[in-house]
Amino acid sequence: MNLLSKLWRDESGVLLSAEAAIVGTVAVVGISTGLTVVAKSVNEELKDVGLAIRSLDQSYNIPARKGCAGGATAGSAFQQAPVKKSLAELCEVARKAEQSEKSTEQRTQKTPQSERMRRQIELQKKRRKSESPRKKARQI
Repeated sequence: MNLLSKLWRDESGVLLSAEAAIVGTVAVVGISTGLTVVAKSVNEELKDVGLAIRSLDQSYNIPARKGCAGGATAGSAFQQAPVKKSLAELCEVARKAEQSEKSTEQRTQKTPQSERMRRQIELQKKRRKSESPRKKARQI
């Protein structure tokens, strides 16, 4: 009981209300800034995943089969749209997004999302150009 009364009367660790307000403000600003950075990072990663999935070629061709007892199955095929066409469509979406973000861009000096998307698409096109000779060499 004596220890509790000593702690109750001890004022060496008292936090004043102004200090509490400052600490609370700094904490809230720090949390909101951190969450903004996390949201942007997650958005960037999701865009990367989307571009990676789009670059996968999902075309297939299954030839028809005929059995010796007269049974037969029909073949099946799917040809995916050319990647260049899809990337052109993505560029168009990026241009439209850039037009809608111009007002935001003027208020802040940050790079708009559409510009980052366009850069990624250009990088992906360059990678494809450098990979195409390798694919031709493999096919030969």
